[in-house]
Amino acid sequence: YLGQSALTANRFVACPFGAPGSRMYRTGDLVRWGKDGQVEYLGRTDFQVKIRGFRIELGEVEAALTAHPDIDNAVAVVRQDGTGDQRLVAYVVPGDGKADTGVDTAALTELARQTLPEYMVPSAIVPLAAFPMTTSGKLDRKALPAPDHGEAAATGRGPRNHNEEVLCRLFAELLGVEEIGIDVDFFAHGGHSLLATRLIGRIRNELDVDVKVTTVFRNPTVAQMAARIEKLATSNRPRLRQINV
Repeated sequence: YLGQSALTANRFVACPFGAPGSRMYRTGDLVRWGKDGQVEYLGRTDFQVKIRGFRIELGEVEAALTAHPDIDNAVAVVRQDGTGDQRLVAYVVPGDGKADTGVDTAALTELARQTLPEYMVPSAIVPLAAFPMTTSGKLDRKALPAPDHGEAAATGRGPRNHNEEVLCRLFAELLGVEEIGIDVDFFAHGGHSLLATRLIGRIRNELDVDVKVTTVFRNPTVAQMAARIEKLATSNRPRLRQINV
């Protein structure tokens, strides 16, 4: 690269297969040798995206997931949901013999939280039997299926009182799903700090209770948030004085 010595040194690296002094071009493609001697294309090593102001190397997310012994391969992408919000979604392929036993996505999410900052933890992890490929043998990112946030969010108990009914509606609207159970974790289904900020504004307007962002992180389910709001409302009520008549 003319006048760009650092970029030249990064891309034109020493060739271990040629004569001394020969160079090879680093394309950025990630491949591996298959058991049959063929080169298998896995994706790119230099995919960097920006979500909510944070720069994310997708390769780091994929490496964190493939550290699990049951996962053979992983791909991370950015998808736009129905609300227009960008979310980080990971797709994983289990190793030999694991496809029929299923993938514990909750364990994978916890593994990602142990090694990655919160903004790099995927909002959804989708297990696949195999990645879709193009005719040229490369990963077809456009063919990756959209995660179904709604089906998982609707599971569990329904609202039991007025506050839980309101919170279920607010959670569902912000997460872009039709309905949500009171035990579903806000952050495990696509929630993040920006949505948490919007949530406390909606809670303030509809329930007339001031909560902090930290309250949402500590009480990420409707049931927990409703209980916390009830405590806040009770503590803010003026004490009644007993009057003898």
